[in-house]
Amino acid sequence: MSVKLTPELEQFVEACDGVASVGGEHQSYVVMSGERFRGCFESDEDHDATLEAIRRGWDDMLNGRTTPMEVFFQEFDNKHGLSS
Repeated sequence: MSVKLTPELEQFVEACDGVASVGGEHQSYVVMSGERFRGCFESDEDHDATLEAIRRGWDDMLNGRTTPMEVFFQEFDNKHGLSS
């Protein structure tokens, strides 16, 4: 999925030094420019590896290769004797 920012939102993000919190219908979202995001990493390799991990995770989620959080935590608690 690809989404294009409106010119107004793009201008707003740039006015906020490349990072902005934007209200949505159900929650708030963080919008960050690609340049600002790239600046969060020490190397291009770290940046590229992070983007690839996000893509893989998104693909896993879309294709049902994830565990619901409640199930994971119950299994984790049981495995480590943390159940109450």
